Amino acid sequence: MGTTKTPVLWTTGAPGAGKSTTAWGLYTRVLESGGNVAYVDIDQLGLIGPPPGGGDASHAIKAANLLRVLEILRRRGARQLVVSGVVDPENGVERSFEGSDFALTLVRLTCDRDELRRRFLERGSPSEALPDLFAVADAYDRTGFGEEMDTTGQRPGETVEALFRRCLVADGPVRPPDPVEPHPGPVTVVTGPTAVGKSTAAWSVLRDFWQRETPVAYVDLAQFGFVHPGPDPAVEAANLAAVWRGYREAGARRLLVVAREFGPEHRQVFEEVTVVHLDADAATLTERVGRRAEGESALLAGDELRGAPPGVRDRVAARAIAEAARMRRDPGPRVVLDTSGQKPGETAAALLDVVRQ
Repeated sequence: MGTTKTPVLWTTGAPGAGKSTTAWGLYTRVLESGGNVAYVDIDQLGLIGPPPGGGDASHAIKAANLLRVLEILRRRGARQLVVSGVVDPENGVERSFEGSDFALTLVRLTCDRDELRRRFLERGSPSEALPDLFAVADAYDRTGFGEEMDTTGQRPGETVEALFRRCLVADGPVRPPDPVEPHPGPVTVVTGPTAVGKSTAAWSVLRDFWQRETPVAYVDLAQFGFVHPGPDPAVEAANLAAVWRGYREAGARRLLVVAREFGPEHRQVFEEVTVVHLDADAATLTERVGRRAEGESALLAGDELRGAPPGVRDRVAARAIAEAARMRRDPGPRVVLDTSGQKPGETAAALLDVVRQ
């Protein structure tokens, strides 16, 4: 690909500063403008715990996994890379990029404390966490890493527009990722239609393992596929393999993966995998779509449901029902759990029973 370094625009800042919203907006703008672009949320690259993998080692694990993923995307042909997420408040991230094939622009989004408080609470975060939020913001201000961008009084679109001018919009050839060698497990993959409750159940299982001091890592496969041109299951598989390798090096002994569907490209990543498929009837899926729209889930990049109006909810519910019907006709090797009418805790308990077997 020559000697030209691939630009990486990384938005960071305290929780609520707008880093993910801004980065997603930049990715979308470059995509819509025809650019070969990819987006990575670094917070999705450090979901491992408890120690030895978690705790103080979290920033180092994320940074190492990020470089692995960015290299895969660079080799694929991405001309602009967009990253969002927290950085080590003491050490920053610039050292990690020294001698790499990437040209890093780190932008630290800030706003006054009143606005930060409002944004933090409006996204559903608890008021009890405000002291910790302000402590993080103060730490970021003291270290002063990256380029500060004050967004006080700005709408999200204005912040995106200001940074979009610094993005490279260019197309180019797309190269397939290198073949993936199968990795050891144990690995459990939780599949199912939109809004069936995959992430909620799997996250509950993950916390159970962590409470038992079992080092387990977690991957939301959808978060590994933000590329244009795309979608590309081969990229998801390559990123999955790279991040699992990083988690294993950090001490993980088990992996939980959440994916709407788990295809042949994904299966080849592992020597052996257990797929648990969550199903639900139409009424249950419709209800869960509504709960998702009302904020009953973690806010992630690409979430089409958070705050969605009734018309969008109806379309997503219809799609989820169609997905469920199609998935029933193509079973494959898997364990099926019917979650119709269940509460989240009931589904999580049933999933935990399967994972422990």
